[in-house]
Amino acid sequence: MHYKKRSTHHPIEMQRRSFVFGSASALGLAASPLAISAGPAFAAERKITWGTNEAYSRPEMLQPFTESTGIEVDTALFSDPAELVTKLTAGGAGVDMMIDGSYHVDITHRAGVIQPLDRSAIPNLDAVIPAFRNAEGLSFDGQAYGVPLLWGTDSIVYRGDMVDGEINDIAALFDPKYAGRIAMPGGLLESLIVGAIYLGIEKPFDMDADDLDAVAELLIKQKPLLRTYWNDIGDLKNLMATGEVVLAWGWAPVLELAKDGIDIRWGFPSQGQLGWYDACYLTTEAEGQAKSDCEALMNYLLGDSYGVMLGEEAGYRTVSEKAIAEMPAEMRDSLSLDDPMSYLDSATWWVTPSDEQAYKDAWNRVLNA
Repeated sequence: MHYKKRSTHHPIEMQRRSFVFGSASALGLAASPLAISAGPAFAAERKITWGTNEAYSRPEMLQPFTESTGIEVDTALFSDPAELVTKLTAGGAGVDMMIDGSYHVDITHRAGVIQPLDRSAIPNLDAVIPAFRNAEGLSFDGQAYGVPLLWGTDSIVYRGDMVDGEINDIAALFDPKYAGRIAMPGGLLESLIVGAIYLGIEKPFDMDADDLDAVAELLIKQKPLLRTYWNDIGDLKNLMATGEVVLAWGWAPVLELAKDGIDIRWGFPSQGQLGWYDACYLTTEAEGQAKSDCEALMNYLLGDSYGVMLGEEAGYRTVSEKAIAEMPAEMRDSLSLDDPMSYLDSATWWVTPSDEQAYKDAWNRVLNA
């Protein structure tokens, strides 16, 4: 596989939140068990279920774990962590381990559906990029809960053939010259955060009433310039592919349009990008052997091979220094993993808003204006 050199024209970035609605079986599809390959005979079949997305759990990525341990990994695919939390709260979700993000995990913890893990059972935690070893959302009340897996940023995406030069300023999202061809995210309160970053608000996730009023006013003034608020990344990809939208605040999957020869570009705004991480958590449904088997899987995910496959398959940024050390030089360069702190230092890190209801109220004012 050929790896493109990183540039402002076409960086390889992370995908995120590309979950399929409901479990695979709920869609009339089989779940995705990894069959134990022919090899050593195991005393008994063991199986765990991982609530995740397709991109993180492709069979070829998990097969080495199954072959070495005899533990099958079923995958239950969900549209976002909130849906899985709802199922876990109701009970009987049948999920032992889940993916959640820095942007949501505080809510998951408060819902009481995840449990502490045994750090000593996951020695590869010592190989995590230092910035992620004690990141907010991985521990609660002094106990370890999360194992960081991968990370990335959200930023400006644009059609290079339909705008004037490079765009590296959030101000472009408010420029009347692009009226009717701009898209902003409609979910996860993300547009509020983008507005706060643009206004230079110091703590976008801890805004007071005056800050929220200022951001809401900004977004209300922006509304006549918008083609749409997008809620599904596939919809944004289609809008940008057709040229209906030429400029958006988006997620990295939009960059896949380049495979079809579309001049899609990633901006590096002077105000900074919005950073996030996804991590693995034990659900309260994991008990006994299943709990230990999930911790074994977490350790594998931080090893020297899974993170390389993430980069090879779709350009995902691992947190594992062991995996980074095994990557070809071109891959490390394309993923900006030679010096990850250069990205981490400039990002605004996505966490749960301090007063989520106040943020929701502000967003509803924007939508209803």
